[in-house]
Amino acid sequence: MSSNSPPPEEPKTLLDKIGPALAVGLTALSAVFGSMSAAQLQQAMYWKSQAGQDQSKSANQWSLFGFKRSRALEMEAAAQASRSASGYLWTQFLAGESEPELNKEAAKWLNGYGPPRVELPASNNEQLAQLIQAIKDRKPEAELLALAGKIPLAELSKAIDDGEKFVHQTADEDWDKVVKTAKAMAKKVIEEAERKRPDQKVDQTKKDTADATQSLVFAMEDRRYRGEGAMNNAVGYLYEARVYWSSAESNRHRKKSETLGYAMLVAQIGAVAASLALARKKSGSLWFVATTIGLVSLAFGGYALIPATLLSF
Repeated sequence: MSSNSPPPEEPKTLLDKIGPALAVGLTALSAVFGSMSAAQLQQAMYWKSQAGQDQSKSANQWSLFGFKRSRALEMEAAAQASRSASGYLWTQFLAGESEPELNKEAAKWLNGYGPPRVELPASNNEQLAQLIQAIKDRKPEAELLALAGKIPLAELSKAIDDGEKFVHQTADEDWDKVVKTAKAMAKKVIEEAERKRPDQKVDQTKKDTADATQSLVFAMEDRRYRGEGAMNNAVGYLYEARVYWSSAESNRHRKKSETLGYAMLVAQIGAVAASLALARKKSGSLWFVATTIGLVSLAFGGYALIPATLLSF
């Protein structure tokens, strides 16, 4: 054997073999966790935006509720003024058996028996009812978010769609036909008191009857606006419930993003430790640190990936 031949290479240890792969793997892992953290943050921003849109819709419904309640008060005052002008004359509409059902219903409404009291279709989800009641009771926000997070979005959206459809069908179609018919019936009575000439004497009996009839119309409109306002108010609470659902979903994604961010930082520290260990191959302690940090990083990332239905964030 020649004295100038190079000495045989020492056999590579397990750490020598997996060291480079560990450093590269931790670097890649930190990049993956960083991307996932950014994606979760975007989801959080998306759901927060959805919460803002639903908040606007609930405000629209409550604005309609306030407007219709105000109109109801105006109709109530007008009804009292017309009743006073008639000398508090009592009058009623009588619908014969031969008249159409719509005319019979319109006469009932004018006489004070309509529109009927109605409520939005009830949801089969008890948690949704609990959430709406909690909103009405002004419970703490943390409690509202916890309740909202347990409700499936599909059921919440269906309740809103059913409510909007019910309001349109009831107020804009069913009630509107009866109100128009009732006003047409009242108009015939009111027009009988009209004078054709300035010098024509006022028929006090016809005038009192017209004022009393107009009072019935205003009172019917008062009840109608109150009924429609109550429906708008109920739909507003449904939209408010979805506001809390979107906010709860946004919080879950935000916390996932935060956890994944920690996992990314831990993986980066592990990659740095592994690189230092490569530079000092004999420093077994650094390899131990790198491996430990890598495992901690995987634990953080795994925790963040657990579905919210299994583990709340």
